[in-house]
Amino acid sequence: MIIIESSKFRSNIDMLEVLNNIKEGCYFLNEKMEFEFINRAAESVIEKPKSELLGKCLWDILPDYIDTKVYHTYNKAFKEQEMQSFEVLSQYSKRIVEVKVIPNKNGLLVIFSDVTNIREKEIEDRYYDKLRIIGEMAAGVAHEVRNPLTTVKGFLQIMSKDENLSNYDAHLNLMIDEINRINQIIAEFLSLSQNRARNIKDSSLNQIITTMLPLLQTRAVKEGKIVKVLLGEIQNLFVDQDEIRQLLLNMINNSLDAMEEGTSVCIVTSFEKDTVVLSIQDEGSGIPSNLVEDIPIPFVTGKENGTGLGLSICYSIAQRNNAKIDFETSSKGTTFNIRFMS
Repeated sequence: MIIIESSKFRSNIDMLEVLNNIKEGCYFLNEKMEFEFINRAAESVIEKPKSELLGKCLWDILPDYIDTKVYHTYNKAFKEQEMQSFEVLSQYSKRIVEVKVIPNKNGLLVIFSDVTNIREKEIEDRYYDKLRIIGEMAAGVAHEVRNPLTTVKGFLQIMSKDENLSNYDAHLNLMIDEINRINQIIAEFLSLSQNRARNIKDSSLNQIITTMLPLLQTRAVKEGKIVKVLLGEIQNLFVDQDEIRQLLLNMINNSLDAMEEGTSVCIVTSFEKDTVVLSIQDEGSGIPSNLVEDIPIPFVTGKENGTGLGLSICYSIAQRNNAKIDFETSSKGTTFNIRFMS
């Protein structure tokens, strides 16, 4: 009898050791919702030592969860003695957490893990799938659309040279301009497609910026604005140089569009945590709060005459060149960071 009890005790010790060493957070609450066990991972997430947690009520330790989905789900699991699983945005770490609540008559075993990166990757994959579909659609219809547009534009140009139609010059020129605008939108549409020849090679990002600087400064000078550069020591990248030039041109044009005369945009390169970072820092009015979440989506724009494709193209180019884009914005300006992964 003693041997059996000793064996059970040893088994419990082994189980606790396993739970203590798993990467997921794990703790056991008794029927009063008091901590009876907590492993190292959960201890680090709650950011309190085990000595301050054991014997204390969960809701006293984490009061922000009282009368929330977490609170009601825990009570439901214990009352109905049925396992519950859910995801929740942590009130403290602001991370997405997947929680499994496993009840028994003595309390609740809770196992949780941070799934923020997984969910963000899923959102990112869905976004790029949409861009890929848009690009494929664009490639499929561009030829069919451009042919009749070219014919219409040709006849309009012929008509604009007819002296008998001189009274309609303004109207004809407007129609030609609009056709040119449609052609530009189609060209931008095609830039979202991944189905095209690319030239990936060992490249100096600083050199690409330096050779493009005169072009980038041309528009800025005309508008009384300034383009600055601050190039750090960075390693070469395997990228498509033409695509990076397009990304840089789109980004700078967006910044100049958002800025007033006398302000500046700064192009910065740096090396952070084994990552090459290209930052575009402007002194514009910032991205409107209602557009912040949707800014990478095609056709979302705050510009009166914008197509909403410029930034979508930049995000697509970044993804094809093993980079990610993030940004910070306020009424004092916006900073876009393009982080090239090693």
